[in-house]
Amino acid sequence: MDEFDQLLRRYRPSGPPEELRDRVLEAGRPFQGRRPAWEWAYPFAAAVAALIFYALTDSVERRVISATSYADLEREAAVVRITVELGGDDVARLQAEHLMRVIESTSRLDGPAPIAASGEEINRE
Repeated sequence: MDEFDQLLRRYRPSGPPEELRDRVLEAGRPFQGRRPAWEWAYPFAAAVAALIFYALTDSVERRVISATSYADLEREAAVVRITVELGGDDVARLQAEHLMRVIESTSRLDGPAPIAASGEEINRE
């Protein structure tokens, strides 16, 4: 082991070149002065695109909500009617929601299923 240590002592690692220190220090200095206007073109375009996409998404979201809200209200009214007819308790509510899911799944296969008011029969032919 002593021979190996003696061999290693003859060689010393060299440091980085002198010009590297100057380059690193120069790159680390904060920018002094004004940036040209063209350097702000990409961030400005990205901000404009983000605002446009936000506006488009917002209008689409409003249209989707307005298109589905009436159907949701009708579905909820039907669930309430069925719940009342089944007794009006929590178990009746769960059964009514299950029944509506069954009706909706079969209506996807057969076409839209009309929801009858209490006491009416549905004639599907």
